[in-house]
Amino acid sequence: LGSTIATPALAGIVVDGNIDDWLTPGDKATWSVNNPGIHRSVEDQTGSGAFYLSPGWGGQAYDSEALFATIIGEKLFIALATGHNPTITTDAGANRFGAGDFAIDFGRDKSFEMGINTYRASTNASDAFGDVGGVYRVTDWYYGLWNAAGKEAAKSTTDKTPDQTHPTSIRAGTKLGSATYAVSSAPKTGYGVNLSDQHYFYEMSVDLSLLRAGGWDGSSAFDIHWTQNCAHDSISVDPANYVPEPGSMALLTAGLLGLAGMRRRKLAS
Repeated sequence: LGSTIATPALAGIVVDGNIDDWLTPGDKATWSVNNPGIHRSVEDQTGSGAFYLSPGWGGQAYDSEALFATIIGEKLFIALATGHNPTITTDAGANRFGAGDFAIDFGRDKSFEMGINTYRASTNASDAFGDVGGVYRVTDWYYGLWNAAGKEAAKSTTDKTPDQTHPTSIRAGTKLGSATYAVSSAPKTGYGVNLSDQHYFYEMSVDLSLLRAGGWDGSSAFDIHWTQNCAHDSISVDPANYVPEPGSMALLTAGLLGLAGMRRRKLAS
């Protein structure tokens, strides 16, 4: 990944559950972004039936469609487009699964050290942890239905272990702070490969200080991952490597020069 410094054009992002300020005007069908500083991942599928999504089924109702990320100043911005209704709660017996949490993987080694909590309105354990928009250092995750071979783990005769590369919801962790967080209040059409499909949008910003508190070294690449509590369809994106803004670099350089001057004066005395 090449390094990037946030540009003024990106400053127009408003966390309100409407992702139009991320997209190229007039090109919502391809999820095209309006600035190269925004990284995106697109896995848009179409249709209302229970078609295959990989590794599970569910059609548009469980489709993870597009995930975006960018760093502006000292904030990480994230946006998600999905066909999954964020107000659905988990009831595995009724074959219904709620939204998962956003998982952040520093170093891109599938360790998933941090998470951002999503909608909560259920007593089901996988839905009930933590605060909406809470940013957590995670010690334990829930996982979906599938093993690494893409078979339902509970029904597998050989591997009953859920796939550890697709965490769904935070199971345990320590809250570090809160994201600025918004979800679209109603489904929207006019986006993606089938403009009649219904979409829901998540949008948030997180102070980079919270990522550092969670173990990020301040410069290395990381992945952002999202799926539902069933993990029928997952998506991830890696924002551009972070480079401090010129003002921050100038302050750092001035501080280092000041320390060097103090050391020279001390040696000369």
